Amino acid sequence: MKDSKQNLSHLIDQYLAGETTDQERNLLEQSYMKASARMSEKDISDIHAARIHEIGTKSWEDLMEKIEGEGTKSVNLWPRIFAFAASVVVVFLAIYFLNRNREVDVNDANAVAHDVNPGTVGATLTLANGKKIRLTGAASGKLAQEAGVTITKSSSGSLIYEIKDKTSSSGTKNTLSTANGETYQVRLPDGSMVYLNAASSLTYATSLIENGRRVVTLHGEGYFEVHKDKKHPFIVKTEKQEVEVLGTHFNINSYDDESAVSTTLIQGSVKVRSGKIEQMLRPGEQSLNDGKTIKVSQVDVDSSIDWKNGDFNLDGVEFKIAMRKIARWYNVEVIYEEAISDNIRSGGWVSRKNSLSAVLKSIEASGQVHFRIKGKQIYITK
Repeated sequence: MKDSKQNLSHLIDQYLAGETTDQERNLLEQSYMKASARMSEKDISDIHAARIHEIGTKSWEDLMEKIEGEGTKSVNLWPRIFAFAASVVVVFLAIYFLNRNREVDVNDANAVAHDVNPGTVGATLTLANGKKIRLTGAASGKLAQEAGVTITKSSSGSLIYEIKDKTSSSGTKNTLSTANGETYQVRLPDGSMVYLNAASSLTYATSLIENGRRVVTLHGEGYFEVHKDKKHPFIVKTEKQEVEVLGTHFNINSYDDESAVSTTLIQGSVKVRSGKIEQMLRPGEQSLNDGKTIKVSQVDVDSSIDWKNGDFNLDGVEFKIAMRKIARWYNVEVIYEEAISDNIRSGGWVSRKNSLSAVLKSIEASGQVHFRIKGKQIYITK
């Protein structure tokens, strides 16, 4: 395609120099017909249209001057008229291919202008009575009171639960949920902090206590800083397991589209239970539970809580796992136009504050894949 454009450009130069043959002029006419069939009105800007008119008018004036200069002599006007028409063809083709090249630049500019921004702080709180509160737009201050528990939104944007009546019932439950592209944090009644990643939810009794235990149910990913309370173990339930702690910091990734639930311990100790299988974790260890077995290994804990610290750790991460993380945060769909190897490792740390294109460029620098953003979709090729 590039060679054909260069050949046509050379042919136009020959025409302007008066060096084209009949066959070459026919080629120009055919190119004109193809270009005009593809070209819509929007392809020609006002500036281009004015330029065509300007050149066309000048060509016509030149032609008329030559005709008038012949006086009353018998003159065959058709060769000159054909020359004028051919000049219009040349101008049209020049503008067409200029515009085609210009489209690439415009599309690149549009790609930046229509880039996907990173996710933001936001969530929805569903109360026991079914009422939903969008925390993104809610003002700071008291949001609700249920079963002796006051729920407020702090000036920093986090959700805070405070028990005002210790005799309150534990039957009422709340759910804090984030959509794709959202993250939020909540301080539970016992003082424990939970940070929710995108596309996640946390369900809990407003008093937190159930049968003498502090119990929450997690879908998606959350980071926990559990307040010590030996009398009331803290239990995190997911679809495949339970994690029991007394007081510690840990991360659980339980997204449905991941092959295993990962639990990473930063400090303290936790017990991971799945059916009859139990595993104790020490700081720096991670368990992977695929529903059949629980495997424990030493890991770089910073990599597991990259999202909580505002980053993507893509160093040594399987490509498709990395793309799922990116898709959740930027609320986009990933479309693989070609078969991509699972063995591709994208590298480096990238801030989650960056635009989507900036993150993808850092991965594309490896030369193993190429990305194209269209709306809320990412197309991937080799």
